[in-house]
Amino acid sequence: MTLPPVAKIVRFGFYLLREFRWPLLVFSGLMIVGGGLFSHSLGMPFSKACFTVFMLMLAQSTLDFPTQWYDQLLFFALPVVGLGAVANSVVRLGYLVFTSKRKLQEWWIMEASAYRNHIVLCGLGRVGYRIARELLALKEPVVVIERNREGVFVEEMQDAGVPVLFGEVRLKKNLELANIAVARAIICATDDDLANLDAALTAQEITPGIRIAIRMFDDMLANRVARSSKMTVISSAQVSAPAFVAAATGRSVLQSFQLDGQTIQVVDETVDRLAPRTIPELQKEFDVTIVLHKSAGIADLNPNHDRPLLKGDIIVVVAPQEKIHRVEAANRG
Repeated sequence: MTLPPVAKIVRFGFYLLREFRWPLLVFSGLMIVGGGLFSHSLGMPFSKACFTVFMLMLAQSTLDFPTQWYDQLLFFALPVVGLGAVANSVVRLGYLVFTSKRKLQEWWIMEASAYRNHIVLCGLGRVGYRIARELLALKEPVVVIERNREGVFVEEMQDAGVPVLFGEVRLKKNLELANIAVARAIICATDDDLANLDAALTAQEITPGIRIAIRMFDDMLANRVARSSKMTVISSAQVSAPAFVAAATGRSVLQSFQLDGQTIQVVDETVDRLAPRTIPELQKEFDVTIVLHKSAGIADLNPNHDRPLLKGDIIVVVAPQEKIHRVEAANRG
């Protein structure tokens, strides 16, 4: 969800208050305590004494030099401490402005702090980059965590306004900087299986119920994780293998992924012996889902009509791998 400008400014304000809380507390505390002391020793109203201390901390005293030794000590100490707190805040604020122009890490951390109901993407390699592009095309807010500051796609993502935070994805503090506590989902797409799994488990610990998708190279590990958890695990080998098989056998596997321990495939099939079944009959007989029917060049998304399928029609079927095989076998006879 993209924040409206006013809400974003308000959240930036809270971020700045949190970042500058100690200088503000020191300055406010000195003003209140010093005001109380001056009010008692000089017999002035508390509000006027606080204003006097405020001006004194800015080296702009409105009082003559006092006669009591403890008041004299305050006259020397308050400007030093007060100006120190002010100088610290000014330098840090100036650095934050500098980081906004140079798009440094601190600026992106502040940007990420304003995100809510977003998606955290771990890893900005070639796969991560394509995922980020897809999310942006869907207008989904995304925050990226990437280990390599010199990554090929880092600058492009930052130019697109995507906060890219640098650090190890398996560290809890980096996930917290990405505002994982209020994120909708996390996608772990680095080239390290253990780092992906570690980041996913940490995210689940911080935000129970968060949606998790993990990329893994190790098929056995991917299957075990998918079976033992509610995480969606996508194995690179399982995704690519059907494409090679399809190229060799003439099958058309549009997509393949792991869901709840099963290999789910998205396949388009040219109708032959499946005719003259209707879409509802086909779905009921083979326990599959038809998401597209194309006939005479006209595509029908989410079809549920009772017209018989004709030879040469194209259907897109989504189902577990073994059910896809049953449909293919019945179609070829």
